[in-house]
This record gives sequence, C-alpha cells and structure tokens, in this order.
Amino acid sequence: MPPTKATIGYESTFSVGSGSPTTYVQMAEVKSIKPSIATIPAIDATHLLSPNATEEKLPGLIKPGTIELMGNFTGDASQLNILTLAEARTVFPFKITGPVDSDTQVYTLTGTGFISKYDNGPFEPSKLIEFAMTMEITGTVTEAVA
Repeated sequence: MPPTKATIGYESTFSVGSGSPTTYVQMAEVKSIKPSIATIPAIDATHLLSPNATEEKLPGLIKPGTIELMGNFTGDASQLNILTLAEARTVFPFKITGPVDSDTQVYTLTGTGFISKYDNGPFEPSKLIEFAMTMEITGTVTEAVA
C-alpha cells in the first residue's frame, strides 16, 4: 500500500478581499479555519402509493454553509477589520489556502460571505487572548488545487 498523502494544516491562511480586481489581506495569527461549505436538505416526497411503503426523498436546494475561524488576538489591523465588516454588514470576498498532497500542492477555496458572529477574549492572566468569528457563505464557492 502506498504511503499517505495527507497533510497537516500548518501554513494554511484566511484572507479578506476587497476592490476590483480583488486583492486579499491575510488575517494575522489564525489558529483554526473550519469551513462547512454547504448542506443539501432531504425533501420528503413520500405519497400514499410510495413503492414498498418506503419514504421517498429528493435533494433540496443547496444551502451555503459557514466558516469558523479562531486565532490569537494581537490587535492587528486584519483582526480589527472583523468588527468593521460586521458592523457595516458587508458581504466580502474571502480566500482560504492550505497545503495538500503531501505538501506538494495548494488547496484554495474562494467565495463571498459576511460576519455573523465575532468574539474576543477571555482576558485572563494565564491564557492567551483569542478571537473567533463565524462567517456565513452567501453563494457558491470555488475549490482548486494547484
């Protein structure tokens, strides 16, 4: 059996885009990026004559997902921009990159979304100050590996 091509998330990035053409600014000190890209609900299509008295289901409309992000809060401008985007209810482009294929290629996920939740803290004497945000994806996304 060949060895695995799995790769850890080290050197992955999350960036916020603006302008046309889009330019991206990488968010500082991100520790975790968790995209939940989409869900497809099951629509019950069962009727009184469904074959073998078995429920029938159809795929529903694609529901764009969320991105959960957390990191070390340093007060960097890229982190402070989270609140600015949230308060303005801005839909903005994003880009996630990460190593794949035994660190020989780069995975890129791009799309648009808006901030739906933003936290920072706790501010305690024996813990790092962290930030966290949840972002709602607003449409389709694009995945690429190069």
